[in-house]
Amino acid sequence: MPMSAPAQPSAAPSAQLTCPSCQQSITYYDVAGSEYYACPHCHSYFRYHGEGPPKLFGKYREVPNDLGVLPVGTPGTLAGQACRVVGYVRRAEAKTPHYEWVEYQIFRPATGDCVQLSQFNGHWMIIQPAKRNYDVQAASTRAAYVSQPGAQYKLYNRYQARICYAEGEFDWDIEGDDQLKVAEFICPPIMLVQEKSKAGSKWYHAEHLEPAAVVEAFGRDKVVVPARMGVGAVQPDPTDAMWPGLRNLTLLALIALCIVQFGVKRSSKILFTDTLHVVADASGTPGTGKVIVSPSFTVGQQGPLEIDLTTTVNNQWLELPVSLVNEQTGQGFEFTKNIEFYNGVEGGESWSEGSRNADAVLSRVPAGRYHLNFYPFSEAGPAAPDIAVTVTADPPLWSNFLTLLALILAFPAFQLWRSSNYETRRWDESDYAPKTDS
Repeated sequence: MPMSAPAQPSAAPSAQLTCPSCQQSITYYDVAGSEYYACPHCHSYFRYHGEGPPKLFGKYREVPNDLGVLPVGTPGTLAGQACRVVGYVRRAEAKTPHYEWVEYQIFRPATGDCVQLSQFNGHWMIIQPAKRNYDVQAASTRAAYVSQPGAQYKLYNRYQARICYAEGEFDWDIEGDDQLKVAEFICPPIMLVQEKSKAGSKWYHAEHLEPAAVVEAFGRDKVVVPARMGVGAVQPDPTDAMWPGLRNLTLLALIALCIVQFGVKRSSKILFTDTLHVVADASGTPGTGKVIVSPSFTVGQQGPLEIDLTTTVNNQWLELPVSLVNEQTGQGFEFTKNIEFYNGVEGGESWSEGSRNADAVLSRVPAGRYHLNFYPFSEAGPAAPDIAVTVTADPPLWSNFLTLLALILAFPAFQLWRSSNYETRRWDESDYAPKTDS
């Protein structure tokens, strides 16, 4: 709901009524509509509709110490309409009486009708009769829902309520509400409430209201609302507001990253390619190959080099230390690759394990004249392996691409986790949480 203007006294006319129990005078405001009253002095509940004597029903024996933050009679301006608090009801679920909430009857003199403000655990909703009835799908199941264009309202709660205490005036018999079977369906920030009785169903439309809007509506300096506990049934997910902008920004960043990675013409250049043969070193330990020195090649400018290795290992492994040596400065760049490949047939089916290929990327290699030294050490096999070598300057750097991709997706992923966690906390308060695949 939008923030309203500062509270101004309501222009609603008032009248006086004498309590049939304690004879104290009671001020009421909905002169045309109210028929049921709860005396703030002796706590009696009675009916009076302008003709005949009042009918006394009984008294509320348990008077709470906390009578809410909006005393009966408080004027205000809610959603642009002058209004006044004319009733206060404290309710609880019949089967779980520790679940208590408060409802304020709000009279709007300009339209002559009432709405309710509901407060539970510091979460507020404004409730008014729905303009239509709704069809409940899978009504007898725990997965019942109401489907509407663009929204699905999921079952959040089912209960019967009882009145714990009341004050003020009402246009219906609030004590008759204990016969109602209530079902709540949510699609934040909206709740659809179904009240079923023997006479049929009535539907109500409830919408989340920020505590600040309540303070603004009924007096900035007079109202201190209770702190919120947990996540409200229809409290909006705070990440929802940022998703449209975040989605567009993330999409633009991904497009830009892909253009840089795939669309920009690169100066990748093959500097050297050759096939080298591993020769056993008879003077060394078994498996040791002679040092292989590649022909020289020139690196024209500083940048990354990619060295691709494709071998002919077969049912054997090859440990291959490699050194890239600058022939002018003696500077070296070293790395080691362990390559193994095994295959065979078992039970009539062929199998393979490992790979014959490996690669390495060396960053910021200075310009100059270079050659490669290989120091092979291999497992005995049917044949000494060959090594096909390709050296490429300025290759596409997938590590950079993947790092940037992870950074771009990190914040949306975090917000997605926040949203999921928020919904989990919302449904922790319900006995009808949607089932998730484990």
